[in-house]
This record gives sequence, structure tokens and C-alpha cells, in this order.
Amino acid sequence: MIISSARRGLVIGLLVCASSLSTTAAAAAHPRPLPEGPAGPAGRLPDGRIARPPRLPARQPKSRCRRAAYGPKFYAPGSGKTVALTFDDGPGKSTWSILQILQKYRVPATFFNLGVNAAARPHLLRYELARGYVLGNHTWDHEDLVNLSASRQAREMDEMSAEQQRITGTRPCLFRPPYGAYNRTTLRLAQERRMRVWLWSVDTEDWKADGSGAAFWVDRIIRLAEDEGIRLRNPVVLMHNQPIGNPATVHALPAIIRFFQRHHYHFVKL
Repeated sequence: MIISSARRGLVIGLLVCASSLSTTAAAAAHPRPLPEGPAGPAGRLPDGRIARPPRLPARQPKSRCRRAAYGPKFYAPGSGKTVALTFDDGPGKSTWSILQILQKYRVPATFFNLGVNAAARPHLLRYELARGYVLGNHTWDHEDLVNLSASRQAREMDEMSAEQQRITGTRPCLFRPPYGAYNRTTLRLAQERRMRVWLWSVDTEDWKADGSGAAFWVDRIIRLAEDEGIRLRNPVVLMHNQPIGNPATVHALPAIIRFFQRHHYHFVKL
């Protein structure tokens, strides 16, 4: 069949528009989250020192994790309305209180820990694992990976994994890059280590409280979690448990849990 040049132009135009709309929809389906804030001062060992990274073996131990897909995920797994609570930068001063709240409400969660802070509070890492929470890799000391070479990115990942293995006998199967910043190298290195990259879709910005437990920060954290979370069917909520302490997060957490329960969300691990 012969198509006129005018009709051919119309067809091509429609295909271009369809492709553009498809690309836009894909971008909307995987939003780039707001940058995560700094981790704050590192936790300290009993003698007051900051932990040094562990010595890495010449060859990394074989991972027991399942094969990891390439690329980041932003939404909670599972069918229906699911929500995943995640806590970054720990363990810290507020981790125990957060764990007690999670246990009270019988809610699962995922902790993306820093190696340097795990070394300072190893008992909390062991407790998280014993209680069935998921332990994720958040690098050794929260460096912005995009500014590092491939070898240094790999070292940040491997040092944290080695520290978790030293403390718990397990290695993480999940990875969250500090600040939510990554490049192709980051994604490739995580996949090679069988760590699935998981970011977030709801940011409570609780780190901005900077250790304060004031009502203003508590209310703000709750509002951001609720206003952003209710718009999504499968939100991943970002919160923190830094060495400095996150009392506003602790005070806000019960209200956040009750909110999603009232709206019939099912809490899941990543």
C-alpha cells in the first residue's frame, strides 16, 4: 500500500508523540527522590575513637544473596497497598527506641546501616537481625559515591559488608547509596555484589531536626509522611537513626504507623 507523504508525516508525528508520552510516564513512575541529608558525626567506640574500616580479603566471600536486578527501586514490594519503613545511617542513639516502637506495633522495617556506626554499636546490629529486621548496606561512612572512583566506591560497599559479617555473620543483600546519589558504576558494583539498590518514594526529611525533639519537627515529619505517602499505593518511607539521635523521629513514628494502619496499608520489608 502506498502512503502519501502528508499521511506518512502524520503517522511519524503520532509515533514520536507516543514515544514521548511513554518516556514521560516511565520517568514519572520512577521519580528521582529528594537528596538525603548528611549522616552527621560518626558513632564512637567505648574508648572515644572512631572505628577504622576492616581489612578486606584479597577475594570477597561469595554472596548468599539472590541475583540482583540492575537499577534502583523506589516502591514497596507486594500486592495491594503496601508500605515499607526504612531507617538510614544507624545504629544510633535512637535505634533502641525505634526498635521498641516497631515491636510494639508488630511492624517490620529495613535498616540501611553505616559500617562505622555498626562498629560503634554492634549489639544493635545483632538485635536488628535477631528480631527479623532487614539489614542493608549504606556504605562505610556515607561518602557521596558519585564523586569517587570505581575502586573507592567498591571499597565503601565492601567495608560495610565486611563489618556486618564480622558482627552478625551475614552480608547485606540490599544497598542504598548515601544522599540517594549514584551513577552507572554504583549500580554495576551493587549488582556484582548481589545487592539490590533500593531508594525511597517518601522523604520525611527528619534529619533536618538535627537532634531536636521539638513539637515543630515531630509534626513536620508526620505531615510529610502522611501527605506524600497517601498519594502512593506502595510507598517506601525514609527516616533516620543517626548517632546524634533522632528524638523527633521516635515521637513521630507511632503516629505514622497508625496512619498507614488506618488506611489499610500492609507493612513489608524490602
